[in-house]
Amino acid sequence: MADQDFFGFCTSLKPLERKAIGELSHVRHLGPGQTIYAPGDPGDALYIISRGVVEAFRTSADDKPETYLSRGDIFGDVEVLTELPRKFLVRTHDRVSLQCFHRKDLPELIQRAPSFFLYLSEQLAFRLSRARDVALAQSHRLELSGSLSNFDLITIYQTIANSAQTGQLRITNENSELVSAFCFENGQPVCGQFEHLTGEEAFWQLFINEALSGTFSFATGERTLDDWIQSERITRNAGEMLIHALQARDEFVELKQRLSESTAPLRRQRNNLAWPPVAPPDLQAVAEQVWQLAASGSVTLDALFRNCSVCEWKIFRVVDELIQSHHFAWASAPLQEKVA
Repeated sequence: MADQDFFGFCTSLKPLERKAIGELSHVRHLGPGQTIYAPGDPGDALYIISRGVVEAFRTSADDKPETYLSRGDIFGDVEVLTELPRKFLVRTHDRVSLQCFHRKDLPELIQRAPSFFLYLSEQLAFRLSRARDVALAQSHRLELSGSLSNFDLITIYQTIANSAQTGQLRITNENSELVSAFCFENGQPVCGQFEHLTGEEAFWQLFINEALSGTFSFATGERTLDDWIQSERITRNAGEMLIHALQARDEFVELKQRLSESTAPLRRQRNNLAWPPVAPPDLQAVAEQVWQLAASGSVTLDALFRNCSVCEWKIFRVVDELIQSHHFAWASAPLQEKVA
């Protein structure tokens, strides 16, 4: 169960356990820039993010976050379990929804849903193990490497960024085939590739890909662009890149739930594409590419991704807009007469 998403964990609970968690917690909705807690505050609640991005600072005077947290992440649990005051300043980066569990309710929650306490313990142990491995690699100046089942990409990325390392991050699949590589200069990603995607699009795909498995390695030293990487230069700030990626990942999760028939083929319902005025204008070029790929008949989302130069998140956003505007329909839906 290590590093299992909280919401995935909840689906495995018995109805009475889910009821207990619902009754003994509550949801807080916060706007951008709101402080959740500050150093010295009592550790009276732990939080699980259901939407948005949270940033943590070592002190209120810091201008650079120590870490970013997103959907499914737990924070505040160490102080709740130890009754120690808060050590970090934690605030929202954008609109955030939090599932809040107060310390006073934990005894009853443990009694009514004991697997919840086991889940918290496993997640805490997993984070401690991951932090130990990262610290060991850094202290001995070893190549940072390991299995993606033991490290998450956010931790890997933030370790490279926060330590201002120069080098190359390489990811291989379970067959030891290279699938992704990114070069960093002083902690900033400067170029990269993920399968057929390059640059920023490769970066977004790397972070929204929940099924990614295999191993990673980060070798320090002057970056060397080998023949495998065919990428334009990435210019965004490392922190900005991560925030954008986490927001994209949250939206991608919702889009996949909305497009529940995502394995079925899509077909055109109209003769011509008229990109809706209310739709994101930056996606119009992607929509035109998707529209052309569907010209010869039905097409799957996977085929669209493989034949486009943008990440799945953008493909899903475009398809969602085209379905809502009746340009596309699932092939399993009743065929209607096409309109202009």
